[in-house]
Amino acid sequence: MLNDLKHHDKEYNVLTVYGGVSIYDQTSELRRGVDIFVGTTGRVLDHMERGNLNFSNLKSLILDEADQMLNLGFKEDIDRILINIKKECTVIP
Repeated sequence: MLNDLKHHDKEYNVLTVYGGVSIYDQTSELRRGVDIFVGTTGRVLDHMERGNLNFSNLKSLILDEADQMLNLGFKEDIDRILINIKKECTVIP
């Protein structure tokens, strides 16, 4: 859906990561660089643990359906992701 908003193919690079597909293909895409990164909690943690993510240039963070993630018991995982982002990022206080 985010790709549908582009004016041209090279305007920005979107990567969506989730389980059930090759983490190696996702890693290759991350190494090439992305402008917009979307991911499920579990797969984001997988990439963090592998050292594949660098949040130092992060400009915005959106937690879609955060209330649902919390209701489903993902608070600790969300906290781990946010703590990691806060350590690396100078933009988000």
